[in-house]
Amino acid sequence: MTPSPPLDGILRFLSLAPSRFAVLLLALGACAPSILPPALAPRPPARRDAVPAVVRARLPQEDVPLAFDRGLWHLGGTLTLPARDEGARVPAVVLVHGSGPMSRDGVMRGQIGLGFGFDLPVYQRLAAALAAHGFAVYRYDKRTCGTFNGCADNGPSLIPYSMLTEAFATSEYVRDAEAALDTLVQHPAIDPGRTFFVGHSEGGQLLPVLLSERPKVRAGVMLAPPFHTMTVVLEQQSERVRWAFTLTGQPERAEVEGRQLHDAAHALERIERGTHLGDPVLGQPPAMWASWIALAHSAPTLARELDRPLLVLGGSYDYNVVPSEIDAWARWLAASPRAPHRVRVLDCVTHALNCVTQPDPQRITPSDIGHDLAPSLVLEIVNFLEAHAGVQAVPIAGGPPQALVWGAGRGLATDATHLYVGTADGRVLKVPKAGGAALALARTELYASDIAVDDHHVYWVERSKAGALVRTPK
Repeated sequence: MTPSPPLDGILRFLSLAPSRFAVLLLALGACAPSILPPALAPRPPARRDAVPAVVRARLPQEDVPLAFDRGLWHLGGTLTLPARDEGARVPAVVLVHGSGPMSRDGVMRGQIGLGFGFDLPVYQRLAAALAAHGFAVYRYDKRTCGTFNGCADNGPSLIPYSMLTEAFATSEYVRDAEAALDTLVQHPAIDPGRTFFVGHSEGGQLLPVLLSERPKVRAGVMLAPPFHTMTVVLEQQSERVRWAFTLTGQPERAEVEGRQLHDAAHALERIERGTHLGDPVLGQPPAMWASWIALAHSAPTLARELDRPLLVLGGSYDYNVVPSEIDAWARWLAASPRAPHRVRVLDCVTHALNCVTQPDPQRITPSDIGHDLAPSLVLEIVNFLEAHAGVQAVPIAGGPPQALVWGAGRGLATDATHLYVGTADGRVLKVPKAGGAALALARTELYASDIAVDDHHVYWVERSKAGALVRTPK
């Protein structure tokens, strides 16, 4: 067969780099897609009246500054944009911080009971990883982080130091995240119809509130989120610290730090009862703890009532938010009637989202502690976001968008009546433009991209180890 000009272009490209593509046999029954033969047909002569195709410039992945104001507060941030075609709009994520003063990079040096011996910029690494998969990521300095406390070099502030060091109600962090979203969707490279929140630790516990108040946000990812109040979590941390330091031959440190957390947990019990005398707890005033406790009480109920999905991830090596907290989310969300949630405890993952490969805590060496995010965690997040980025149709004359299919990942082609898309779970779908049920044409090992169509077939590149160019009848 003589390939059509678009297919011929693809085949000539593949002939220049044959090592990237191997033949893959897909056993899908009578209508299985076929692998294109290696022999290349001669290129048909160019038509003299052909109009050159418009080629858009390809923009590289980049970090750009992006800040916003809330009242007297100016919060600096960084927007990481993925590689993209010029003029394209991409799906986007807002990162929501964990507790304490946190910069936009989210630098962590360890977790309770386990120091890493190096700085890990958790949020910067997460932004880069998600951008590599086509998502823009906005991260900003928390309002408790700045030059006034050495947390970030974000310039001098016009606000008095006494105000900067004042603790805030947790609701202020919710409003900051919403302001960050409002700023993000104004950027010309962002698709405002495909946005997500990703929250870490305390930020994960804020997500049910954020999604409840922002119904246009498609889904949320909760990383190491507590299920119970910090009264319970601090008691768990006390036990874990005693265990970890005793195990590594530091019984005195185990007793001192374990007692400190135990006493803080009892102070929070008094705050809940309204009998605390007003002294700070772990350096924070009672009002801050009271606001966090109130939000923690409401988060599970709000999460179960959501009509959009949550991905909840924890780690087996997390000492700050222990795996039983994630198990509690799993049991609770299993009864959710309105959205398909996913909850997982990932092997070897810590509270800083990296991996400790040594399963015996007594034998951990520096080489066992990962210097980057755990690949299993990144894969879970990417698959979830891609599965809920979706495909929508918008009338050219204007009007509300219509969701045609959920779960679309990468690759999109059209003919007169249908869309052809690859999904995050490996399917190639044929979707009516007018709306209706999607037909699964094939299933791939990983996912399909670079989809093309002609009058009779659908073609795609199989993004697996084999990397084959595949076709199947329409």
